[in-house]
This record gives sequence, structure tokens and C-alpha cells, in this order.
Amino acid sequence: MIKLYLAPMEELTGYVFRNTLAKHFGCVDKYFTPFISPDNRIMKTRSSREITPSNNEGLTVVPQLLTNDFELFNEGAGLIADFGYKEININFGCPSNTVAAKYKGSGILRSPELMERLLDGIFNGPGSVLNDHSDLHISVKTRVGFNDTSDFEKVTEILNRFPFSEIIVHPRLKKDLYNGSARMEMFDMACDRLKGNIVYNGDIYTAEDFINLTEKYGGKITAVMIGRGAVINPGIFRQIRTGKVTAKAELYDFLTDLFESYRNDCGAGNALAKMKEVWSYTTCLIEDEKTRRQVFKEIIKAKHESEYKDAILSAKDKLPMHIPPEM
Repeated sequence: MIKLYLAPMEELTGYVFRNTLAKHFGCVDKYFTPFISPDNRIMKTRSSREITPSNNEGLTVVPQLLTNDFELFNEGAGLIADFGYKEININFGCPSNTVAAKYKGSGILRSPELMERLLDGIFNGPGSVLNDHSDLHISVKTRVGFNDTSDFEKVTEILNRFPFSEIIVHPRLKKDLYNGSARMEMFDMACDRLKGNIVYNGDIYTAEDFINLTEKYGGKITAVMIGRGAVINPGIFRQIRTGKVTAKAELYDFLTDLFESYRNDCGAGNALAKMKEVWSYTTCLIEDEKTRRQVFKEIIKAKHESEYKDAILSAKDKLPMHIPPEM
């Protein structure tokens, strides 16, 4: 059976979101954390809360590290492994300009030499985290190039030199950000060239998208990672596994519980800010564009909890009764 993963999305798929998703819908095989930068000494920042075991009880969670320095990676990975985590993911995919400008995330794709040096230090260096944690799995999430698809041939050559447990491929370039369609011809290349377990990530918004993808690549991939589609419809994993669609009442209960969980975790003001980000995706379910804009405008305008609750109660009336398999 092809496994289902929740993608790492900064400010969106942290431990509060994934615990609430698991409580209401479940059916996720692995939850990947938004990237953690060991450059900032993870145990002294808010990122430490992402890996605190009590925040991830009962879930299979994979911390994702963002760095181009193998010494920092090994140090951070060691701290994480000491908590009992069995897999750590390397971020070669983040398209943020501030990240990429430092040759991190997707920025490292334009420097094969730096990428190879990083990976060699992680897998083979004298300070490798694997020396003390031989059972630790290392996976990687990558894009298919920086500005040009020709980058990917060299990237695949380098990745194949190291024993990754999984290689997650988002078939877009750094310059694409999240715009346009995924470059499926590049995913074909990934399947042809890469060794080991390949995971697909990108543009899965419905159960039908998943079916279409797996009908084509079912024998070539071991898992599918879903990000934006899971924020829009947190029941998508259950729908894929069981066929049960997400009812409007279920979605509203999830969103209500998510707000309460955020409020308990970080206060009402921060909870409002986080929920406005979530609703920027949820309102995609409203078919009429004018109505969609009006609904989101009212949510964005909310400055207090009471105003927010009034706005989302009104939004509930505009959402479809069931989230359809096609959008």
C-alpha cells in the first residue's frame, strides 16, 4: 500500500495542527515537521517545541533540518535522535528567497559541490550522527532544480551516492515557487534515475488526484506527500484510505478545535493569526469567487476572538455540504 505523508509547511503544519488532524481524521503514516534550522541552536528556540516528545505522542513524526553545514546538521540530528526519533529529513526544497540566497533549501541545488560536501559529512564524516545512532534513517526532500531543469541530472547523480531511506521529489524548480503545474516530465526522470524509495509531493488536492497519480506511478513510488491539499481539506487522507468524504460539519469542528488548541498553546492573538493563514486555504472550497473574497475579508478583519467566531460562523454557511472528490 502506498503510504500517506503530511508535508512540512512553515507556520501551518506544526505540532498543534498535526495533533488536531490526527484527532479528527487520522490516516497519516508520517508527519513531517516544518523545517528546523540547527544554525539557531534548536533547543534554544521555538523549534524545540516541534520535537518535544510530549507534543508528538502517538504520531510518527519526522523532523526536517535546514542547513548546508554538515557539522550543524550532525549536532542537531544528534539532539533529535536522543529524543528517540528514528528518521530525519534534509530540506533541499524550500524556495524562499532568503533561504535560497544562503545556499540552503532549494538554493543548494545550484551548487553540486556544496551539496556533495554536506551529504558526505552527514553520512561518512568522523562526526556523523550515524556513528552514535546507526539505526537512524536519513531522508531528503528536494526540488528538481534551481532555475533550470538541467540541474537535476547532476542532483540525481549526487543523491544516488548516498543511502537515503527515501527521496521525496517535488517536481518544480526553485524559481517556480508554487506556481504553475508540477513538471511531471521531471518526475518521470526522477523515477528513471533515482535509486531506492521515491516519494511524490506536489499538487494533490483531491482523492481523485491521488488515484490518477498512483495509477501512473504506483509501481515506482512508495508514498505520496500532501501539503496544501491537506490544509484545504484535512480529511483528504481519510478519504483516500476509506472513501469517506469530509462533511462540512466535520471540517467546521476541526477548525473550531484547531483554534481552541492554538489559543491554549500560544494565546488568543497568536491563534487568530494562525487561523487566518489556515482560512486562506479553507476558503478555496467556496466556488463563487466573489463570495470567497467576501468571506475571507471578514475573517481577516477580525481583531478579537468574538469577531473571529462570528466571521467563521458566517463562513460555515458558504462552505459546501461535503468536500467533493473533484475541486
